Amino acid sequence: MRVWSAPSVVYLLGVVASLLTGCGRSTPARFYVLSPLPRGEQAVASDKPLVIGIGPVVLPPYLDRPQIVSRPDPNRLALAEFDRWAEPLASGFSRVLVENVSSLLGTERVVLLPWKHASNVKYRVAVNVIRFDGLPGKQASLTARWTVFGADGNELVPMRRSSILVKTQGSGFAGLTAAMSEAVASLGREIATVIRASDSTP
Repeated sequence: MRVWSAPSVVYLLGVVASLLTGCGRSTPARFYVLSPLPRGEQAVASDKPLVIGIGPVVLPPYLDRPQIVSRPDPNRLALAEFDRWAEPLASGFSRVLVENVSSLLGTERVVLLPWKHASNVKYRVAVNVIRFDGLPGKQASLTARWTVFGADGNELVPMRRSSILVKTQGSGFAGLTAAMSEAVASLGREIATVIRASDSTP
């Protein structure tokens, strides 16, 4: 029977600990968020700011996951194991859309529905996202159907379909998420243009 000396035991334990540490080491995850429009695109505040409600905003179930979803082929999705959203994508999409519409119309009174003072809402925008993904180094794609309703709940603008493509800058997921943010901004511009036109109609 072999008797191990104290230094040998310490060395052996060190080797085992190093092996266990090496086996447990993994690539650290990177986290991203969608970002709103820069302040430079903010409209002049109105003397009588509109109260606008955004909601419901519905995203497809395939996006209900922390991993960023890319689309290398029309019918194939890929999940980025180490590139993830820092918040649920549905929450981030709604938050940024509200911020963008608020900036573009020059009103701070854009709220996400349901809201306790919903009776004050003059216009409500319902958004159904059909596709929101892309491919790093290529482009981001956003397809959505949306409708503008008046305070009485009647449609002011029949359902519209927006199909938005934004080229990425760079080959990584930072470029893809930036392009996705710009796609949400483009949707916000379309919505703001329609609301502005509706509000100016006598």
